[in-house]
Amino acid sequence: MWWGISPPLDLQEEIKKTDSNDLLEFLIVGESDARHVIKTISSLYKHPRRKLKFHIIEATIEQINRSILFLSTCLETNLGLQEATCYYLDILGNTLLRSATAKFLIQRAKKLSQIPTKNIQCPWLNLEFLRHRDKDQIESIFRFWERATREVLPITQYWDKRLRKSLESRYDYRDGLFDWDFHMILKNRNTPNLTHQEYRFWRENGIAFTWIEGEPSRSNPTLISNIIPEGKGFLHFAYLGDIKNGPFFTWALNEDYTNKKLRSTDVAEKEVMRSIYEIREKAPMCEEIFSAHRDSTILTGTIVTEMPSNEIEQESWSNDKFKIETINLEWIAIPEIEIIFHPIEKLNRFMEKEEFHEKFSLIFLAHNMTKQISNLVPLLKRNCPFIVESRKFLIELKNENLTEFSAELQNIANENGLRNVNNFDSQKQMFARFLKT
Repeated sequence: MWWGISPPLDLQEEIKKTDSNDLLEFLIVGESDARHVIKTISSLYKHPRRKLKFHIIEATIEQINRSILFLSTCLETNLGLQEATCYYLDILGNTLLRSATAKFLIQRAKKLSQIPTKNIQCPWLNLEFLRHRDKDQIESIFRFWERATREVLPITQYWDKRLRKSLESRYDYRDGLFDWDFHMILKNRNTPNLTHQEYRFWRENGIAFTWIEGEPSRSNPTLISNIIPEGKGFLHFAYLGDIKNGPFFTWALNEDYTNKKLRSTDVAEKEVMRSIYEIREKAPMCEEIFSAHRDSTILTGTIVTEMPSNEIEQESWSNDKFKIETINLEWIAIPEIEIIFHPIEKLNRFMEKEEFHEKFSLIFLAHNMTKQISNLVPLLKRNCPFIVESRKFLIELKNENLTEFSAELQNIANENGLRNVNNFDSQKQMFARFLKT
């Protein structure tokens, strides 16, 4: 729910041979974490200059909030390169944040809550297609994040309850179950650099990315679901996200690092840092840049932290005791991009609006939304790519389930005039690529 299970794509690279217009519009459905948008923006310098519009649909408003926060973090001008990278990954995949990240989240949530009311102008963001109640909810979620980061939010207890409910009688033997899932399933599906220690630590506590600098101690409220204002406070449905697969299969899935002794955290850190650097500098990041920000001598070890004591996690940061300076948000000027969010209800309504027919140069669809293919194909230009995320890294699926998914997806594609261009096999590939005939 909170992250994808496939690596980020440069969407311009995907359409290089199919659309050479000065305006490219992409429809991205169920991305969850803005990774394809970030990767595409970071690769602008590789392509002819043209206007790009990203139309994004997410299943929940909380996912829209997280996407806005991730994009803002990558585009912000007053953050250090490694600082922005670690903030991004910390918030992306950890139930507990380091203190520095928690302070950052409080500051940014307070500022970003003013975007829906237009008290802050965000030049790259367009929320006009959302309903008024959606914008109000976006504002409320940012305000909840600010308050919940300061106050007590027992997210590790929420995580443990999810584990107990999921495993039932197997809970006391969960270490063996985690070992089985890692060695017998994930390693057989080619997961370079994901270490046994990282995966087990995440399955137990929900902390995927760890560094030697700083201990995680503050709950991450961006992973809380169904946030609803109630009186002077909020109601929510605790943690309802993934507890089996993890956020390792996005930025950490880079086969170039297969033969190096790096953790998923190290690979993800380098790839996110590369994207942020290339957004800023409009040039490729060389190895020396990463080395200047990260001591290579600590990359070959496995860093797994201990969980903090309950007293640290439960300590409230009141406004009087813990004041955070006000900051002015400034973003890198990229006038050629526009990021547009649409409500989930639009999926069934796009077909009714003629202006959306054959509008998009590329459509990306998450693995759990394949039933929407028939609604989306009419929106795609002819001879343009339709990309569907694979289910390769879902550990709850056996190989025969993946084979069934491949066959089912091919049947849906055939029925809707899509031609398979990469002989898709969900056991081996991370994307199914089609062209509209």
